[in-house]
Amino acid sequence: MQAITPRGVEINLDAARPIEAIRVARTLLRTSRVTTLATLDPSGYPYSTVTNLIVEPDGVPAVFMSGLTVHARNITADARVSMTVADTGSDVMTTARLTLSGQAVRVPDAQVPALKARYVERFPKARLYLGLPDALWYRVRGEAVQLNGGPAQNANSVTPEDLLTNLAPASELMDSAPALIASLNEGDRAARLAATAGAEPGRWRVSGIDPEGIDLSTTSNLARLWFTGPVASREDFDTAVADVL
Repeated sequence: MQAITPRGVEINLDAARPIEAIRVARTLLRTSRVTTLATLDPSGYPYSTVTNLIVEPDGVPAVFMSGLTVHARNITADARVSMTVADTGSDVMTTARLTLSGQAVRVPDAQVPALKARYVERFPKARLYLGLPDALWYRVRGEAVQLNGGPAQNANSVTPEDLLTNLAPASELMDSAPALIASLNEGDRAARLAATAGAEPGRWRVSGIDPEGIDLSTTSNLARLWFTGPVASREDFDTAVADVL
């Protein structure tokens, strides 16, 4: 059974305005601070909550929760989940929305510190609650995607694989990520990168890098700067950054 059942009625693509569906979907996922997370309640009804969202360098979304929450209980019983991201600062009926359905997979303890660091970079106040004794971390492994591009924009077929970034060819680059992020946060480089990405002025910081681009954040906003193509080495990364600054 598919994670999202096809509607059976397709949009007339000839009448729809074109959209770079994969780029829109990937950017929306990486620049969303919150997501709705739907789980299956034992009653049989869907149960939905809103929670903070982080996205790992490879494009996999991850969430934090207390073991006492209803959605944590539900995931323990049935790992099937669905999450939706949108531009909540706008009329969401006029902008793109992305739904990803799949399985919630518990993060091994040895991998939690890296997730915590990424989470705190996005949500500084999280230091107040990430130390809860019943803290749980889950990754969402996507099995189906639905993109609604907004009025008169087709919801092209986007697969879960389209949202991912291959890190394997760039292991050297990712090993040097902490040093690169620190370097990019010196002076006004982060602000210049954010401006290049089309972000509003603010106290921007580089919060993450990967072979395809740079994640930037303030205490209230996120931005994504995409390279023209993937890079594999630190030298290639430096060249890509120089090209956009």
